[in-house]
Amino acid sequence: MVILIAVFMLLSCSVHEQEAVDDAEITQEVSSKVILSEEPLSKPNQKSFRFFINADPQMGPENTERKGMKILNELLENFVLEVNRENKKLPVDFVVYNGDLVWDPYQDAFDNFTRIVSKQEVPVKLVHGNHDGYNDDPKFFQAQKKLSGYEKLNYSFEYGNWHFVVIGAQEKYLLPSQKEKQLDWIRNELLESKDKNVMLFMHYHIMPVGLSQMEYYSYWPLAFKHEMLNEITRHGNVKYVFNGHVHVGAKAAMKSSISYQGTNFINSPTPVMARPFGEEFEEFEDKPDDRYFRRGFYMEVKVDGDDVEMVGHKIDHDFEAEFPKEFKQFKPAMDKRFFQSESKMKPNQKLRNPNFKKGFKGWNKSYRYKKDQHNAFKNKVRDETNILRIDAPWGSWSFDEYMETYQLVELELSQPNQLHYEFDLPTHSNKGGGGFIKLIFYSEKQVREKMVLLHWGAREEFVKKMPYAFLFNADGDRASVDYIDNAIKNKHLLSYPLAFDGRSKQLLSIDINAVLNVLKPKSGASEKINKISISHGVWSRVKMKESDIFSELKVSSVKLGHSKEFNQSGELVLNNKRLNITNADNVSPFFRFTK
Repeated sequence: MVILIAVFMLLSCSVHEQEAVDDAEITQEVSSKVILSEEPLSKPNQKSFRFFINADPQMGPENTERKGMKILNELLENFVLEVNRENKKLPVDFVVYNGDLVWDPYQDAFDNFTRIVSKQEVPVKLVHGNHDGYNDDPKFFQAQKKLSGYEKLNYSFEYGNWHFVVIGAQEKYLLPSQKEKQLDWIRNELLESKDKNVMLFMHYHIMPVGLSQMEYYSYWPLAFKHEMLNEITRHGNVKYVFNGHVHVGAKAAMKSSISYQGTNFINSPTPVMARPFGEEFEEFEDKPDDRYFRRGFYMEVKVDGDDVEMVGHKIDHDFEAEFPKEFKQFKPAMDKRFFQSESKMKPNQKLRNPNFKKGFKGWNKSYRYKKDQHNAFKNKVRDETNILRIDAPWGSWSFDEYMETYQLVELELSQPNQLHYEFDLPTHSNKGGGGFIKLIFYSEKQVREKMVLLHWGAREEFVKKMPYAFLFNADGDRASVDYIDNAIKNKHLLSYPLAFDGRSKQLLSIDINAVLNVLKPKSGASEKINKISISHGVWSRVKMKESDIFSELKVSSVKLGHSKEFNQSGELVLNNKRLNITNADNVSPFFRFTK
């Protein structure tokens, strides 16, 4: 289990240097417009209704000097005005604030959120998000009491033919016993409503969305995520799951939402700047110099009996983006590591399709979002070559994005083993791009034992998200913020920067047994290594505006066999030159959190 300090550092996007305001010092009176109830308001006889979803408003202090915080304050003020206007035209039954009510869980931020939303003339449903406080922090409940009249992390209510279920983020459920408690609540709630149509609100996304930074930034560990998913899909009664956290505009919300086992998992449009999906409807892009450009999205849900319509909106904008009735069906083959971490995946008996003559047969690749035009993530086989290229999509909330091609293979260390890579001279932007060849070794007990990371690129120190996704995909759990440094220091991880000469074809040989002998076993490790994950990939920085940042890698051959087959000597040999692995990195080449 990751220690709480490490989790907090990993999840928080920023931390303000300020003291929390005592609750007794709150001066903002709650407006009489707020509709309060001792229990979540239900109207089981109302068959037709509509509601809005505002995910991730992320309030800071009212009197902030930070431009981004000021914009979010303005957007929430404008949203509440829009809700009240719309309610006069056609009643809005309630508004769901789908988590991350505040930027950081300080009292002045919650005061600001409460101050603004108290002006809303429509009932309020609050969902706890990962930014809204940990463990016994009461501030979320205090805001909920003021705005809704009750204090509940997990709750349900009825409207028409639908049973609505709300659950809190796992920052309130960090310990295994707490996670089991939440699972029990969900299990019982959905069992009791198994004969009803259900909509579920949760802050974290649970299904893949096509960005590497979101692979680990979800429910954890992977086993817990799948217990949650199994309960949600068990009875076939949960028709829609609405989440926040992903940070999407209207177009990416539609395209990244997916259906699995009869449940539609919807990424709600959000007012904050989107993550790097890189596209939006042109109708919403009409004012590139506008203060709210690429910000300010929310969702309207219209219900008539069993029929549901979803519409994406932008605050103070006339265009409406209608969501499809059906969404892309998600299948296990699309992202095998979503269903099983590498440590538990069954390996091939030997490395298959080493020359890519059969396309991707035997190989797997990262699940990535595809833009309609100028796709940012390209991973294909052409002319018996695996070509990987990232053209940095615009967006926020990211230092980097990556993708890879990988294969798991049985490994017998009683005989010599050598891995041989042939690839074109990699190309990348000097503004921030690069690539890697990564080897992870697993034991018979399905535990990650050792790791080799050969890497290259420009401005690698800005890579922040990639190593966490590496490790989550390997183990199905989150790593602490200093894991890479400690693994290098303790010689469980070999991190080596590759420098290429100018020749067009690069030849790399790795004596696996020799490299493993250089690395030390983990403390207490006694199991035999019997599996290797072989992967190669590219990464790129992401910018808030379009840019020419890119990275490309073309691999023509990956072979795994006995040393004598390749006639090489040395742990690492690049273009017939033996590399001295004593010159390996002493610390992580990537971004390190300061302490």
